[in-house]
Amino acid sequence: MLRYETPTVFDLIVELSPAYRKRNPSPTLISAVCSASKDPAFDKPKFRIYLEEYARDGLYCRTGKKLTPERERYYERIRRNKLQKYICRHREEIEALRREQYVDMD
Repeated sequence: MLRYETPTVFDLIVELSPAYRKRNPSPTLISAVCSASKDPAFDKPKFRIYLEEYARDGLYCRTGKKLTPERERYYERIRRNKLQKYICRHREEIEALRREQYVDMD
C-alpha cells in the first residue's frame, strides 16, 4: 500500500531504515513516519489493519496481487492527484525556488 499510494513516505521510511532492515522496516518506524504525515491515506482503517498485520506477521502476502494495467492506472491517478494538490498548495514556494535557481544561474 505505502509503495504505491504514498511513494514519498515509502521512500522516506526506506531511507530512515538501517541497511539490514531496508526490505522490512520496523513497524515502529513506519508508525512514527506515517503519524507525522498529513496524508489522509494513513487515517483509513485499511492502513491500520495492514500495519497491525505487518507488526504481527511480518512481510508476506496471503493473496499475491499482480500490478494489472487497471491497478497501475489507479495508482498513477492517485499519485498524479496528490502531486497536483501539493503543487497547488505550495505554488508560491515553488515559484520562489524557481526564481532563486534562475538567479543563481546568471
